[in-house]
Amino acid sequence: MCPALDIDGALVEHYADAAHDALASDETVAAARDSWASFVRTSHGDVFDSLEGSNTVDRLFVESLSADFLFDGLLDALEAATGATITNRDPRANTDTLDVAFGDLHDRILAPEDGRERVRAAVSPADLRSLTPGDLRALYERAVDPARRLALGEYYTPRAVADLTVAAVDPAADATVLDPGCGAGVFLTAALDARRDSLPEDPRERVRAATERIAGIDVNPVAVKSTKLAYGCALFDSLTSVDTVALPVYLADALGLTSESEIRVDGEPVDMEFDTLVGNPPWVPWERLSDRHKRRWRDRYVDELGLQPHEGATARLGHSNDDVAVPYAWTCIHRYLRPGGRAGFVLKRDAMRGPAGAVLRQLRVGDRSLALTGVHDFAALDPFGVGANAAVYAFRADRDPSFPVGTTVWTPGVGTPNYESGTAFRASASATETELVPTDPDDPTTAWVRADAERAAMGECAHDIRHGLKDDATAVFGIDRGTLPRVDEELVYPYLQSRHIRRWGTSGHDLRLVPQRRAGEDNEATLRETYPATYDYLRDHREALLDRQSSWLDRGPFYSVFGLGEYTWAPYRVVWCRLGFKPEFAVVTTRSDPDVGEKQVVPGDHYMFVATDSRETAHFLCALLNAAPYRRTLRGRASDGKASLSKAVVSELALPAWPDTETSRQLADYSMRAHELVAADGTERDTATLDAIEAAIDGLVEDWLAET
Repeated sequence: MCPALDIDGALVEHYADAAHDALASDETVAAARDSWASFVRTSHGDVFDSLEGSNTVDRLFVESLSADFLFDGLLDALEAATGATITNRDPRANTDTLDVAFGDLHDRILAPEDGRERVRAAVSPADLRSLTPGDLRALYERAVDPARRLALGEYYTPRAVADLTVAAVDPAADATVLDPGCGAGVFLTAALDARRDSLPEDPRERVRAATERIAGIDVNPVAVKSTKLAYGCALFDSLTSVDTVALPVYLADALGLTSESEIRVDGEPVDMEFDTLVGNPPWVPWERLSDRHKRRWRDRYVDELGLQPHEGATARLGHSNDDVAVPYAWTCIHRYLRPGGRAGFVLKRDAMRGPAGAVLRQLRVGDRSLALTGVHDFAALDPFGVGANAAVYAFRADRDPSFPVGTTVWTPGVGTPNYESGTAFRASASATETELVPTDPDDPTTAWVRADAERAAMGECAHDIRHGLKDDATAVFGIDRGTLPRVDEELVYPYLQSRHIRRWGTSGHDLRLVPQRRAGEDNEATLRETYPATYDYLRDHREALLDRQSSWLDRGPFYSVFGLGEYTWAPYRVVWCRLGFKPEFAVVTTRSDPDVGEKQVVPGDHYMFVATDSRETAHFLCALLNAAPYRRTLRGRASDGKASLSKAVVSELALPAWPDTETSRQLADYSMRAHELVAADGTERDTATLDAIEAAIDGLVEDWLAET
């Protein structure tokens, strides 16, 4: 049984079996399949090739046909119960997008008394009056396999998410609203319900006002029929007072990439400019689009709307957006949103950071600026039930962006969140009010971080922060390749100067003579006996070394090195340059040099570092320090002086001892992987992978800080 309607599940299976049989025996049904498959390939790309198993075209065709069969029978019931005829019931009624009508096939496949009439008889007027897009989604999911739904990019939106989206854009009572990818119609019914009290009381005027103001588009003919059914049921009581109604839900490619069919009502073009856009754009990967589809994106929109902000090797369609959702939303704003209009879209929460959100964070659609006006972040929740991380973003077009932006972060409450409505969700989930701010206050395109996470990055530092080797007497201790024969290579180490550090690695090194293991060590006799070449070299420079003005020389040999300690030789050190504002952190251990071999790296005078014996601890700390919330915090705390990232500044950060949690292990692993991608010369081996790792680190750290 359908969970919402008294429709026997065996009827759907019976219809599907009959449809498979008809494909083999009825040329009309087979021709319809071929026409539909061509339409799907054009509009969705290589969907069938991406599915597992055999006969994927037939299976998806029959499943889509079965869902349409159910909706067709329910539309029969709606018209019979209200007495109103839906004049554009056929999805093709208002456009020339498709040349096959599913509705004409149902009676060929299953006699009406065995099929549609049984669906019609299974529902009462009361059922139809209360029918929701969620009920229709359940019917659709009963008919269409989950893998095939996801291949089409169909993440049906819970009513609660639609309610929050409509509330976030808060359309005026007389504002026009469009969902350019309406699916089952949940956003349209949410918009209808949100303004129900402002619609005229007269039923005829109520229908007229609603259908003039709230419209939808979808490229899936089954979705268009489903939305018309949901729309009609939402107006059930008013439809009993009208003879005919044209429901403003249109079969069309909202982007005009695969077809430019004009939308018409009564033969006249429809004004497709709206005050408000809402919806959940398709989360279809770029690589699944056909080459023709990608070319049309590039030719029509990529340059004009700024959909590809990267340059060089990363400037390829699909690198900066792992799916088409943000470009889809931007293109719809370009095509349909009036000047000064509002838009609310369900997009991935990862768009707040990382390369996949670069287009969104520009807050610009071509020459139109966008102001981000609010965000609902579903954080640890899974409103779609498929592990998709989601957030609602609300925008105001043709307004300059400004920060901070008010943000509501939703997490589980006492029980399971109730997604049946916005009211039910608010009562069952837990809300934290915070703000979004860019990592760099002067550049809103940088990763957006939660202000509460930024504040949480301040805290107790459980580690000692050390200073690198004092960079004095460089003419003596700094060893070039020509000088190497004059000293003992065993005492020469790779040495880091300020130019050598970068995030997740180093780029080159100098060579440094380090004749002691700890500051002030009196090892002159040992040095003279064991390393005579080095001792002679130092003695030749005795006057230059004694000219150094330091009290350390009163307690050690004339060649004393300042800044040494056991920590200098720790197996793992998280290092950073303290000069200027360069928040780039790396873990250093040993480094191979062609002349002196594999040696422990020695941080120089411009460096600070945290020393540890644990590889995991070092990489955990490095991941924290390189994460966007910590960089944002450092930017706010760093001084304008020479030593911006001094011990005093960094020691104010929350740098805990190794917590041995799933999050800490993930962060350590990500840092190790990031270091592997940065070659010894400082170049990145795989920019796209490194970008993805950094985005994952940002998300983990932000959530961890917010929780703590």
